[in-house]
Formats: sequence, C-alpha cells, structure tokens
Amino acid sequence: MTHDTLPATLTLPADALVPQTLPVLQVVQSSGALRILAVLSTFLLSALLGLVIARKAYQGYATTRSKPMLYLAVGIVLLTAVPALLSTVLTNLTALPGYQVVLVTNGAEILGLLSVAYSLYGDF
Repeated sequence: MTHDTLPATLTLPADALVPQTLPVLQVVQSSGALRILAVLSTFLLSALLGLVIARKAYQGYATTRSKPMLYLAVGIVLLTAVPALLSTVLTNLTALPGYQVVLVTNGAEILGLLSVAYSLYGDF
C-alpha cells in the first residue's frame, strides 16, 4: 500500500484503543496507626537527641563560660527541637497554610545554623 492509497481518515473501533479489562493496581500500605507511630517516634527521637546534645553544650558553657558553647547549644535547639515544636503547634493549632508553616520552621533552622556557624567561626 502506498501513501496515495491510504484513506483520508482512519477510523478504528473504540475498543481497539482501550483494552476491555485493565489490570488492577494495588498498593499495599501499612495501617494508619503504624504510620502515625513511625512519624511520631522519629519526631520525638529527633527532638530528644537534639535537646540532649544541646544540654551537653550548655553544660560546657556553664563550666567554661565559653560563648561559643552557648551559641552551639542555642543553635542545636533551634535546629532540632524548635522546628519540631513549631511544626506541630502551627499545623494543629492554627489555620496557617502548609507553606507558611514550612517557612517558619525553615526560619528557625536557618537561625540555628547561623548560631552554630557563629559558635565555630566567631564574628562574620
């Protein structure tokens, strides 16, 4: 068959384009309670570890009165516990949109990173 002999319009039966039976796709998910438990436990573990490390840094500051240790302690709290707390409180107790909650928690993390950087490098 040459190009000149093709019909001007080509029609196909509707069932030729879509198969009559489609395979069922299933996604096996864990139960809602298990997911909540996993998220909550990692959330708490992260916040607690941050607070334990910050406490140790603060103890170093209290012993030596070294300002860098104080900035390190504050920075670790701002990096770990404060964003977790802000995220939880702002999400559950306010009507802020998700992007604003992320902006606030990212702001706390940025302040924490600046505090840690200041503890390491001093004035900049």
